Amino acid sequence: MAKIKLLLADDHPLIREGFKSLLGKNENFEIVAEAGNGMELLEEFEKTKPDIILTDISMPVLNGFEAMEQLIKQGVSVKFIVLTMHEEQGYILNALKIGAHGYVLKNIEGPDLEKAITTVYQGGKYFSPFITNIIAESFQRPEESDIEEITSREKEVLQLVAQGYSTKQIADKLSISIRTVESHRINMLRKLRVSNTAELIKKSIKLNLI
Repeated sequence: MAKIKLLLADDHPLIREGFKSLLGKNENFEIVAEAGNGMELLEEFEKTKPDIILTDISMPVLNGFEAMEQLIKQGVSVKFIVLTMHEEQGYILNALKIGAHGYVLKNIEGPDLEKAITTVYQGGKYFSPFITNIIAESFQRPEESDIEEITSREKEVLQLVAQGYSTKQIADKLSISIRTVESHRINMLRKLRVSNTAELIKKSIKLNLI
């Protein structure tokens, strides 16, 4: 059996090293590339053409959702497993909407992560029991009824996003870090249950947030 080629994307080197060590013990897996942000993910995908991308969500330059969406729009055959600490419903539903094949938390045990990879590689989907329960609950609640409140700082970021400012320009104007801007953007995607900037702006206009 050919090895399953993996691309591991996370902006924390120590976390990447930990999962490399964990997955490297399985002779059926080969980590062919690493990425520290969404743009690097796209670049490394073009170079290595992995079978599966394991990606975090909150990353600089491009977040995991944005990188996934770009590749899916290209019609590539790669499969995605979201590997994150975000267990909120909004993140999970966004991942499903975009087309993720799996969603697991970073505290996953080694055998379960191996099972997730193998299941997805064979054409299935893998979500931990905790995630599956959250997905089930989402079908019992109206889409708009439980949207979380957007904070005043998030609204400031949202206004600048709508005006076309880049992440770095927003960080400079508000005197905050690029990572903080990305965090606000991710939070708003989650809260408004959208998967990209265009949808974020469209829904914000609909809800009179901008």
